[in-house]
Amino acid sequence: MIRRYTLLGGAIVLMMAVLYAIWRSAAPELPGWPMLLAGLALASLFSWIATRGDARDLRRLQKLVDALSARDYGTRARLQRPGAIGVLGRSLDALADGLSMSEQKKRSRKDRLRTILDAMAEALMVTDADGHITLSNEVLAELIGFDPEGKTAVEAIRHPDFRRAVEDAQQGFSSVLEIELDGLLEGGHRTLRASVSPLRNHLGVVAVFYDVTAEREADRIRRDFVANAGHELRTPLTAIRGFAETLRDGAIRDPESAKGFVDVILRHAQRLQALVDDLADLSRFEGEDLELDLEPVGSGAVLGQVVRGLESQSKAKGLKVICVGLDDAPAVLAEPRALEQVLVNLVDNAIKYTPEGGEVRVEVAPEGEDVFIEVANTGPGISRKHLPRVFERFYRVDAGRSRELGGTGLGLSIVKHLVSKIGGEINVDSSDGWTRFQLSIPRADSPKSDTRVSPS
Repeated sequence: MIRRYTLLGGAIVLMMAVLYAIWRSAAPELPGWPMLLAGLALASLFSWIATRGDARDLRRLQKLVDALSARDYGTRARLQRPGAIGVLGRSLDALADGLSMSEQKKRSRKDRLRTILDAMAEALMVTDADGHITLSNEVLAELIGFDPEGKTAVEAIRHPDFRRAVEDAQQGFSSVLEIELDGLLEGGHRTLRASVSPLRNHLGVVAVFYDVTAEREADRIRRDFVANAGHELRTPLTAIRGFAETLRDGAIRDPESAKGFVDVILRHAQRLQALVDDLADLSRFEGEDLELDLEPVGSGAVLGQVVRGLESQSKAKGLKVICVGLDDAPAVLAEPRALEQVLVNLVDNAIKYTPEGGEVRVEVAPEGEDVFIEVANTGPGISRKHLPRVFERFYRVDAGRSRELGGTGLGLSIVKHLVSKIGGEINVDSSDGWTRFQLSIPRADSPKSDTRVSPS
């Protein structure tokens, strides 16, 4: 820059010297001040032209610097002129190119990291030294129902044990704990196993959450199953053993008493047989490798056969059995024996739990692409708190009455699994003095089915 203006000053001095020489040789008699003014004017013009270009280039450089300060790496000066200003402009352009490439790499790494985190099955959060969340994934946001970044860890997961684990991690200690949370967006109650560890140099905390709700529920069901199965087996076995010992100790010599004892032993043995058969069926139906051969089945015909097969039981209790829509019922896509077992369980339960002189109602009707089947009965009904659990293994609303009626506590669980295997749904409702089991099964001529049959 100094060199540029030195050359400009030299050019001005030379120009004034030339003008002075012209004046002295061409018109020495004229005064010299017009030539001086002309020289100064030309010097000012050349100076203005030079500084105007410098000012324009300096403004472009200032715009580039401002853009770089604002992390806008797309602006360039693109100066092609020689000299110090041109060199500075090209240097700043190179700096902008380098920063732009660095930002692209940073953004690419961040996008890759975000993709990896969002693909995780576990929820994750990373905090800074003050406990504010600086990084998380979609799993955590879906779990708690809001974007946690910017909030503190204890605001995102409100649990005293987790708060203490975060405080320990801030002091450099790792911990693994299980916490029970209620009111979360994903399914309400959740059991989470949390691994909380400090970052290097105590710059923050990383916490990973594993959803173990299904595992703990499976553990609970397994414990309940073992306990319930043991209890169900113990009762008839105790009776059989007790009456067998009584017979061994001399009661066998009393024919009348012996016959009564043998009848009791036989009844409990039959109950054991029914329990073992239901357990075997349930184990088979729960298996994921079980595949049923589905085919068109007349839903009304099967339901009619079931009602007729249980007619003696309903008549013995003086029940009124009403059938609706059986003759015009469309065919369903099902496995015949599976459908029959489902309907036998539902109708048999309805008859068992209907008081004498009550009413049982079975209805079949088309419903869009499905066939709707309802088995309803009058009686004391099922309280609302029991409804969500009636399909659980060994779950009984009235355990004493169920055993008295010969139930194993597995029938509705078997029904639930069979209905699922044939692609249907089952629900239960109890209100207004009626208990209704409502079943939906795809029609055989439905677009859902690969098998097409005529509605007739």
